[in-house]
Amino acid sequence: MAPPIIHQLPEQYRILVVDDEPDIHAVTKLSVRGLTYADRDVELLSAMSGAEAVETMRANPDIAVILLDVVMETDSAGLDACRAIRDELNNHLVRIVLRTGQPGQAPEKETIDDYDLDGYLAKAELNATRLYSTLRAALKSWHELVQLQRHERYMEVLHERAMALHSFDPLPLTLSHILEAALEICPASLGAIELQSFEQSGNPQRHFVHLATNTNGQDGGTAAEEIRAKIARDPQAQSGNAPHNYGNGLLVPLKAHRDLGYGWLYLNAANVDDLTRSALTLLAGHAANALYSAVAESMLAGPEENIDTLAI
Repeated sequence: MAPPIIHQLPEQYRILVVDDEPDIHAVTKLSVRGLTYADRDVELLSAMSGAEAVETMRANPDIAVILLDVVMETDSAGLDACRAIRDELNNHLVRIVLRTGQPGQAPEKETIDDYDLDGYLAKAELNATRLYSTLRAALKSWHELVQLQRHERYMEVLHERAMALHSFDPLPLTLSHILEAALEICPASLGAIELQSFEQSGNPQRHFVHLATNTNGQDGGTAAEEIRAKIARDPQAQSGNAPHNYGNGLLVPLKAHRDLGYGWLYLNAANVDDLTRSALTLLAGHAANALYSAVAESMLAGPEENIDTLAI
């Protein structure tokens, strides 16, 4: 199984409490009350067995931290769950803190090394302050790992897409590649891109490409046309050079070098964070080079058919 990719930091960090004693869940909830990190609150999820913990992680790969008991349905249920999460689910982002009432079942040093754990807490020695500080450190570690993973993924996408852009490709195909790259960086239910450029004769030419995956029952082409019409009526929509919020999504201005083309990229994605905005800004820079080359190639090669709308 491929490792999970976290495209956006969640609005709340989620901690999974795994223990077969209901009182432990209640005490944990009281102990972490008020815990925050990076201006985000914490949500607690519960599992009563190791098997349930694995299924909860399968359904929620963006859980940040697991507080994991060892002895539950079997003497090694917690350790077996840890192994499944790391090896079967291939989730090496989640931070796992072992919390056990029977330390003899899992010696601390060997267990931390063998199971890729981030902490070891004996219930008999545990207090609210230590639990709070352990969880906060684990949240910080998960946050930094996710940001590093996202940065590496964005750079990989930008490199692959930049290498795939060719001046001899038709403009609609170049726009399609740019849009696909944007949706890899920032998944959205609807993406659209428009460029106004010129034919060989100097007459204006418009290209428009969209991709819709989920528009709440509305036809993707209709939703894309509505966005295009709204932007066309708004003289301020394409002002500036940086990605900015627009309606229910994000608008990225595009400009081919030497004024050979102007346009925009729209993603129906809200609450886009700074890292994603930075990656889309870099993509717009690559797009400027590619669009300049593609428009210039088109003008030199001769008239081409004016493709007004292309759905991919």
